[in-house]
Amino acid sequence: MKMLQSANGLPDHGHGGLGQVAHGALTSLSGIEDGPKLFLGYNALPNPPFPLVGYLQNDLGPEAAALDPASLLRAAAGSMRAHPVPPKEAFAEGHRRVAAVMRVDAMVFVVSARAFAPQQSPSARALWANLVEGYYRDGDAEACVDARETALALGVDRQKGRVLLVAERGPSGGYAAPVRVEGKPRGELFDLLGEVLDAQYVWTKAAFAP
Repeated sequence: MKMLQSANGLPDHGHGGLGQVAHGALTSLSGIEDGPKLFLGYNALPNPPFPLVGYLQNDLGPEAAALDPASLLRAAAGSMRAHPVPPKEAFAEGHRRVAAVMRVDAMVFVVSARAFAPQQSPSARALWANLVEGYYRDGDAEACVDARETALALGVDRQKGRVLLVAERGPSGGYAAPVRVEGKPRGELFDLLGEVLDAQYVWTKAAFAP
């Protein structure tokens, strides 16, 4: 059973509680080679019900590794929306007390990837040019000889905040400290992750409403 982890005191990468949750999730990389990971972020927005920013890994199931990230997030949102809300008596009193002080505010998706930067080499610059000009094909980044093994953390919160962190994998197999990717994060995966967060928030609010 996964346990709630505190993100208090972690680097926030200029994004407050969302950055702390994303940092914590990205440094929880055990088993990332087995497939992507999804984390719930708690009390990451202002005025939390309790002064603890935390994160908890969701169980995506063994089929997660077989799905592409977009299909996985789309399925996760659909599953959460379809999940019935149990009666309040189904939860123990202790569970209800914890839910009252740990508000669902954020969601983080962690996935391994091969990344490249145009300043790295001629091949990376050519790949970037193809991307800009519309000639990029799926799999080109993976095939680039200068691409680096990384882990990415995509984070969203309920106030439309977004953050993208990256940790490079070294020759020994360990990961470097996460750093924020500059620029405004955008794209389908962030949109879908926001849908998963919204579905989780709505379900949790219905399940534990006073």
